[in-house]
Amino acid sequence: MITAFFKTTILIFLLTLLGACGPTATAVFPTASSLPPTITSLPPTITSLPPTATRLSPSPTSVPPAVIDVRGDAPITPENAVDVKLLHTLGGFQGRVWTVAFSGDGAYFASADRDSIDVWEMASGQMIFAYSINELDLNSFVFSPDSRLLATARTIWDLESQQAIHKLNLPGNYFHPAFSPDGTRLATSGGQPIRLWDIASEQVMLTFEAQADNDSFNIIFSQDGTLLADSGHDGRIRLWDVSSGLIMRTLPHGTRGDIHDIAFSPDGNLLASVSTDYTVRLWDVASGQLLHTMSHYPNGLYGVAFSPDGGLLASASCDSTVKLWDVVTGNRVISLRHADEVTSVAFSSDGSLLASSAYDGKIYLWGLP
Repeated sequence: MITAFFKTTILIFLLTLLGACGPTATAVFPTASSLPPTITSLPPTITSLPPTATRLSPSPTSVPPAVIDVRGDAPITPENAVDVKLLHTLGGFQGRVWTVAFSGDGAYFASADRDSIDVWEMASGQMIFAYSINELDLNSFVFSPDSRLLATARTIWDLESQQAIHKLNLPGNYFHPAFSPDGTRLATSGGQPIRLWDIASEQVMLTFEAQADNDSFNIIFSQDGTLLADSGHDGRIRLWDVSSGLIMRTLPHGTRGDIHDIAFSPDGNLLASVSTDYTVRLWDVASGQLLHTMSHYPNGLYGVAFSPDGGLLASASCDSTVKLWDVVTGNRVISLRHADEVTSVAFSSDGSLLASSAYDGKIYLWGLP
């Protein structure tokens, strides 16, 4: 039986997402239980769902929907982004697709809808793995830097064997995990506080200072692994020193709305954020200076991603568009239309494909024809 805590937490989270297109009330999460956080190794006999795509139904714009049979012609850059076209559509998912991502080496592509996280092998274009989730996992995942592992809100999977190798037993709800750049540590967020785990020893290395008025939507490591950025309900981004667990700098995105996504540039010098305050903001990490504010008014935003060369920003908006922005000038280069609100964006590692997901249960793959 689901406890009152989980019911309340799920309700608040869903109301927050539904409010992304307009003003949102400040959400205060219940205090998590005092159960000790542990990572428990799972026996090697525990496996994933059978690698199958039978739950996918045919889509008129995807033949077949479970196969990725497209490659970009060249990297997408500020100079050629005006020529980007829709190349391929994946459809038939169960409700909204919340998140999409490519692995760092380009070998895998993954998505999360309401009931599973699906993984494709890019070389063959075939779906190889489907991990069944429930609402408490909140559809979050991240690839390890070496592309061997996939971490969800509570489980770490080995992609080659398709087996669960670690189970995270954590109090409360945890939205987003983040691997350190060297792949040896995992940060978890969602409730308070943020915890940093050593994966090999399965122990908590560091517990960050709790923030009473904020629960993190997202956490990401800087490219050199020295900083951890988090964002949430209070309109601020915190930059944490990973060695001490203390806040080094706070970036005020705005006075209203949730910060739904953040991203470091490939060189680690810039940080982008998107919010329900209708803006994309670009920051200089070293100085904390706000460099650009790109308006989506009157629509909130869900996701943001840098291109691999750092020249473009992609944003996912409630107005059913993906917008590409020139990082240097802050100008919009092109607007790409979905059929429904866009929830997430991700570039492939070579920059030739841009993936976006939406409320209508479809994933679009964009590139140069």
